[in-house]
Amino acid sequence: MTRIAVLVHSTNPRGGVVHGMQLAEALCDAGHQATLIAPDVGGQGFFREPRCAVLTIPAKPEIDTVTMVSRRIDEIAAFLEQPATGSFDIYHAQDPIGANALAGLVGTRRIQGFVRTVHHLDRFDDPRLAAWQARGMHAASRVCVVSRLWRDRLQHDHGVTATIVGNGVDTARFTPRADPHDAAVRARLGLPVGTGPIVLAMGGIEPRKNTLGTLQAFQLLAGSYPGARLVIAGGATLLDHRPYRERFDTALARSGVADRVIVAGVMPDDQLPALYRIADMLAFPSLEEGFGLCVLEAMACGRPVIVSDIAPFTEYLQPDDVLWAAPDEPGSILMAMLEALDTRIRDRLHETGPGRAAAFGWNGVAMAHLPVYAALDRTLEPNHA
Repeated sequence: MTRIAVLVHSTNPRGGVVHGMQLAEALCDAGHQATLIAPDVGGQGFFREPRCAVLTIPAKPEIDTVTMVSRRIDEIAAFLEQPATGSFDIYHAQDPIGANALAGLVGTRRIQGFVRTVHHLDRFDDPRLAAWQARGMHAASRVCVVSRLWRDRLQHDHGVTATIVGNGVDTARFTPRADPHDAAVRARLGLPVGTGPIVLAMGGIEPRKNTLGTLQAFQLLAGSYPGARLVIAGGATLLDHRPYRERFDTALARSGVADRVIVAGVMPDDQLPALYRIADMLAFPSLEEGFGLCVLEAMACGRPVIVSDIAPFTEYLQPDDVLWAAPDEPGSILMAMLEALDTRIRDRLHETGPGRAAAFGWNGVAMAHLPVYAALDRTLEPNHA
């Protein structure tokens, strides 16, 4: 039985953390011994109870990103060096923080090598953050990515060869079938039956998520639909998006629709399927994305989904799976919103979405990792640019 350590950067519901948790669970389902490992600020544990072994690392909050990243790298490395933590056959980091901790352990010969999944790369003004991100790729023995877009970018821009492992969705949880959570989520958000249309935006208020573009399109929509509401959920990030949030808040205050916008923040995990179901659409016109887990989740719940007409969406989605928009054109996003409200289109996507999403299973993602793990042996050298 292979012992696999899956490292994620926090216990919060962010894409890479969700991917790491689902991967660890699927590996256990396949008969492997996977353990999910994460720094845990505040000792609250993971956003939901994982179906796999868990090790959490006591972590302290920091006021700035650079200090936080430096501390997390040291905390993870120190934890893995403790004899009580035990050892693993495979070490797999889902982000630069865990990858840098593992790179340090390779340097001291505590471990022989590790796997790193690059979900996407960020642009950092601070050279220390940029250096950590680069080291996390180049020091890895094997690199995985979730889309062809990022496989090609890593090869072309960084000289790193990567294996595509994809992403998945749990269709046992994300389903069109209503349950009591639906009414509870409506009440929580102050959205009584009859309110609408409801536009859902996931990922919080961030530049990559194009939240300002979604707001601008919603302003146009709200002119024709007095009951329209925009719900912005998520946002559990380690990065500092305060300048963008300030721009968003200023734009919202001047928009004339501030009373129709609900910034919900991170929702309880067991309420996420209901959140999708009460929405009339998911608006996800990202400017850049690694994959977009929420796209599959919304499709599995039978909701119309609006995505940008760029990769990686154009890789894994068929033309009729979703509604397409030019992310830098609010008018284009508006047109997609209006399409989502068309009864014929809405009914078609409600019918086809769950089946299309079901093709993306986490078991398949786990199986895609096994050749990567099998290739990881003591003779491997790190990736070099």
